[in-house]
Amino acid sequence: MDLKNYIDSGVIERYLLGLATPEQERELMYMRRLHPILEQEIAEAELRIEKQILAEAVLPPAHLKDDVMEQARRYKHHESYYSRHQHNPPPTDPVYINIKPGWNRQISVSIWWRCAFLALCVLTMSLAASTWYLYQRTSQLEQVLIKLKTPAEALLPPSGH
Repeated sequence: MDLKNYIDSGVIERYLLGLATPEQERELMYMRRLHPILEQEIAEAELRIEKQILAEAVLPPAHLKDDVMEQARRYKHHESYYSRHQHNPPPTDPVYINIKPGWNRQISVSIWWRCAFLALCVLTMSLAASTWYLYQRTSQLEQVLIKLKTPAEALLPPSGH
């Protein structure tokens, strides 16, 4: 392939933009070793692309710089506050409890899941206790009803059809 045609094919631009296939990248590396002038062409293409990007760039809104700077000041103040008043910065990740049940198995459980599990256990135990209490109360009321029903049946006249 002619070097001029290779340069004009756009492979260098695709390579610089990250759009070249692995095969095209290998071919360009091979051609760079064969033709050192390609290094100069790559540098020129890089400058052309950079100039074109800067020429077509859209400026951000004017107030954006002020907003970003204000957020940076607040963040810096937040960090300095925690470094002055506490020796440890606030935790950003959840705290995990490591449980090692086996040889090389490790389970990480968040502290919030542990609290949820304990709450579920308490709820289950309270429901079981209230179920047992209501069952006992129902049994007692059935016994009282049976005792009251038996004398009432004895008072009724016998039915003699």
